[in-house]
Amino acid sequence: MRDIKSRLALLLLALAPGFGCSEDNRAAAAGPPLSEAPEAPEAAKAPTPCVYFKELAPFLPEELDGYTSSTTEGSTGKYGEVSVSEAERTFTRGEDREVKVRIVDTTLGGKIAKAIKAAAEDAKRRPQSDPTAPIFWDAAVGFVRYDAAESTAEANLLVGERYVVAVTSRGFPGTVEVRRVARGIDLAGLARLR
Repeated sequence: MRDIKSRLALLLLALAPGFGCSEDNRAAAAGPPLSEAPEAPEAAKAPTPCVYFKELAPFLPEELDGYTSSTTEGSTGKYGEVSVSEAERTFTRGEDREVKVRIVDTTLGGKIAKAIKAAAEDAKRRPQSDPTAPIFWDAAVGFVRYDAAESTAEANLLVGERYVVAVTSRGFPGTVEVRRVARGIDLAGLARLR
């Protein structure tokens, strides 16, 4: 179990914001909202094994009740054999509460898929009342973690055997908020995206 979690942590770390992004793509993405971002250069439009980040962005929540949308970022990059597309939106509530939703498509998807499925299966015996019970929905499977000392929670979902959706929260006492936000995403629609 520890080996699976270690491998998953390394894979997810590799997909941390900024990985696979050029300065130009990150700066453009951090500027205007995705819908208003300038057209990508021809090199970025070249076919890659991943969908372009602007195709992922419509699956991010436009708004969350009680929150202010603070930032939207996205990028697509290819580094050697690895391609990564990501879109992320951050929502804030007051000064101490935050929720981020991130969607990733990558050529490392097969390895990440195995790790997410293994972590969910490993936690399958936990009762649904357990805040860290795994997620087994029609379009997604995933695991949930909570760090009480930091008041942070995360739900990592494998959607359509391809996409990783990560919902993270800061400042909440448990995993209810990340589960609620994840439920509100059109996971079935994302699973159909190719």
